Amino acid sequence: MRMSDIINLLKEYLVLGIIALIFFGILFFIGYKVIYKRKMKGTKTINKRQLILYGISICYIIVMLGAVFLNRSGVYGTANLHLFSSYIQAYNEMDMSLFRNIILNILLFVPLGFLLPIYTDKLKKIYKVVPIGFAVTLAIEIIQYITQMGIFEIDDVFNNTLGALIGYSIFMIYNCLKSKAERKKILIYLLPTIITICAFLGIYIKYQNQELGNLYFKYNYKINMKNAKVESNIELSEQREKLDIFYTKILTEEETKKIATSIFEKIGTHISEDDTDLYENTAMYYSSGRNNNVSVKYNGGTYSYTDYSKFTDDGIMPQKTGATRDKIELALQQFDIKIPENAEFKEESNGDYSFTINMHLEENGLTDGNLRCSYYQDGTIKSIHNNLVKYEKVKNKEIISPKEAYNEILEGKFKYGEYYLDKIENFVIENVNIKYILDSKGFYVPVYVFESKINNIDYDIYIEAIK
Repeated sequence: MRMSDIINLLKEYLVLGIIALIFFGILFFIGYKVIYKRKMKGTKTINKRQLILYGISICYIIVMLGAVFLNRSGVYGTANLHLFSSYIQAYNEMDMSLFRNIILNILLFVPLGFLLPIYTDKLKKIYKVVPIGFAVTLAIEIIQYITQMGIFEIDDVFNNTLGALIGYSIFMIYNCLKSKAERKKILIYLLPTIITICAFLGIYIKYQNQELGNLYFKYNYKINMKNAKVESNIELSEQREKLDIFYTKILTEEETKKIATSIFEKIGTHISEDDTDLYENTAMYYSSGRNNNVSVKYNGGTYSYTDYSKFTDDGIMPQKTGATRDKIELALQQFDIKIPENAEFKEESNGDYSFTINMHLEENGLTDGNLRCSYYQDGTIKSIHNNLVKYEKVKNKEIISPKEAYNEILEGKFKYGEYYLDKIENFVIENVNIKYILDSKGFYVPVYVFESKINNIDYDIYIEAIK
């Protein structure tokens, strides 16, 4: 989820909070002013400070409930009891949206930790506020699990409780600032915030200092293999070898825009500056009038092109048609796409074609990937998925042996679906191959792919080859 989407959701929840505040305000006026004060002649008063506190609390509760229960899809019977697995997943995938979710889960309970001590002096003790924060988030997670409105995640309990602790610390800092004698305690109360910031900073520094990038398929918790019956139908070598590492540039936003601009210019149009969507891994551009779309990935610069004229208002769709390789290549030249001679040409279906290059080694690197396109009766290409990438050879690295990779499987050091999958009872290794995968820093690295059957269902296990 993009940051703008998160902000829009928070705005929606805030609007709900304000509506609820107005509703409760009307009820308060009727109950307190009309019934209690006028009819019952009550003498007790509620001061403005209390009213403001109640109003803020109502808005916060609505925003919190909206964030944890609304805009969620039901997931049946799921629970993740692996502490810090969400942190490891975010790191492995280097997905900023996952890190943002973690940070937002922390921030969500900061107001709770701040507000509780304001209500009463009895809640100005850390050993009371933090357990309340823990109890509230635990109750929310249990409700999410029972109602199937989310996943019970122990990381959410940790993050929310940490948020309550930080909120309490902020309140105590504010309290200390009012008294010179208490100001020496400020550093102590700053510790939770400082430690949290340092932890995220440490993750960033570690990633920047490591030689290669991260791989999305790495496990974020060990699989329980205790009762699994594991068999191998192949002989696994214990010999290590050295393999080449390749690299392709990770594009900037400006570079993705140049690709889209170039494509649009070749079809006689230009980018609509108001219709650009920037996602975590992809930049999406539309032409003037939104008749065409180009989506470019930052990692590797692969892109997709769609001409929306194939979707006509009268419901009559332009027809795809068969063509020779020469015709397809000629049509692709309009986009300055030159297909290498060694690419394998294939007709996927009538009008849909692909060109595939499988690890073609060149003097200083290789080309790998495929290009898929759709050819129409008017002689135009209206859809392109260009995943052909040129890689530069940068270094040579020793990889672990197939036997060592297999031992990692025995130790449960691999990713197997999500939390709700059945426990592994039988595991059969049928084959193992070396495959290259693009990591988060743009390096094309070898990994082991074990073709397997888990509980009699085909499943490929990926193991990092470079350690």
